[in-house]
Amino acid sequence: MLYQLEKLNESEKELVLNAPAYITILIAGADDDITDVEIRRSIQLVHIKTYSESVDIQDVYEKIDHDYEKHLNEIIDSLPKTLSEREKVLIEKLSGLNAVFSKIDHTIGLKFYNSLLEFASYIAHAAGNVLGIDIINHREKEFVKLPMVQRP
Repeated sequence: MLYQLEKLNESEKELVLNAPAYITILIAGADDDITDVEIRRSIQLVHIKTYSESVDIQDVYEKIDHDYEKHLNEIIDSLPKTLSEREKVLIEKLSGLNAVFSKIDHTIGLKFYNSLLEFASYIAHAAGNVLGIDIINHREKEFVKLPMVQRP
């Protein structure tokens, strides 16, 4: 997929590479409390996706995986601290993926979109398992299907 990024401007490339971090912060922070469990799960997921994803998009996750934890924390620190303001910024940023998907190969865009949906689901479930019962709060459920991003 990295060769597909050559079709994008710098801010669009940055958006693609930041998408897992934005999703992590949006969903993990939906209850206004981003936990260490959720952060660790996000870091693990990015790393796992470097070898578990389709060959078409593994290379993007490899690029994201480099210094991901540091980068994720920098993004968290740069965002507004209030829940509503932070969500507004993240929703706006993730909505930008719609334009990106129109510029890259449809099949690869669809694979990346599905990968991001899976990523969102894993983050939503990261801290919600209590006594073997999977719990996702209503705010996380609102975002887990990434309603701001249209299927390519």
